Amino acid sequence: MIPFRFFLILAYLNVGFACDTKENNISAEEHATDVETWYQERVNSLKADEGWLNLIGLHWLEVGETTFGNSTESGFRLESDGFPESIGVFTLEEGKVYFTPKTDSVFKGENVLKEKVKIFDTETQVAEKLSLKSLRWTIIKRADAYGVRLRDLETAAVTQFEGIERYPVDLDWRIEARFVPFEPIREIPITNVLGQTTPNPSPGFVEFEKEGKTYKIDALDAADELYLIIADNTSGGETYGGGRYLYVKKPISGDKVILDFNKAYNPPCVFTPHATCPLPPRQNILELGITAGEKTFGEH
Repeated sequence: MIPFRFFLILAYLNVGFACDTKENNISAEEHATDVETWYQERVNSLKADEGWLNLIGLHWLEVGETTFGNSTESGFRLESDGFPESIGVFTLEEGKVYFTPKTDSVFKGENVLKEKVKIFDTETQVAEKLSLKSLRWTIIKRADAYGVRLRDLETAAVTQFEGIERYPVDLDWRIEARFVPFEPIREIPITNVLGQTTPNPSPGFVEFEKEGKTYKIDALDAADELYLIIADNTSGGETYGGGRYLYVKKPISGDKVILDFNKAYNPPCVFTPHATCPLPPRQNILELGITAGEKTFGEH
């Protein structure tokens, strides 16, 4: 999948004034343009072939064979008209996943799949994408679980998408903050919506002031950025109960960073019940109402 932060990088380049600590003083008009460019890239990423809007299924495989198709007898049933009753069979064995086609219209790349093939193996870095008409499916691994992630590029969630409700852009929510590194780097447990908890390296925390109070957010490492998973007093009301995400450019020198909560965005779980989203760690649940960024979406 093309990660959303790839589109964020494009947005920064297009605008030409990424949130550099040397450019803290921007006008409300410049800031509004920056946020709107970011938002348009965000929408494009959601509607893309590898975006979250077209995700229609996630089935966790058991060891052995799992049938896949439109039949009520299928282990993984595709509840959508216009597709064969039997599409194929997934086989999970010894940490590897194979697929055997049961129709002559399954493709691997540009080639029709005619026989059983390995489609997922972490040891040999095999991760194939298969297709049938508008369907696309791949294998994902979460801890020791293997799942089939199924997409439909022509689903109504994409064709009828009209955007995400947001708070009005507010320059007051673009805040100069301080990055405080952990020495040494710490590991913090992150739990996802499936209840799986894994340790994640945290290079430090971001500290900022708002309305006379000081707040801290533990960050995860994301190359030249800090990845923040947060919840606040709006979570479960105007914003998603499972929190929101935010990327922050690491400081090039010194410790100053820019937190622009106008770019706080929804996890994939807001758009589909078939995603496995990380949840905010307890220390990142802020006693603050962050009335900026994306509001909740749909019924997920």
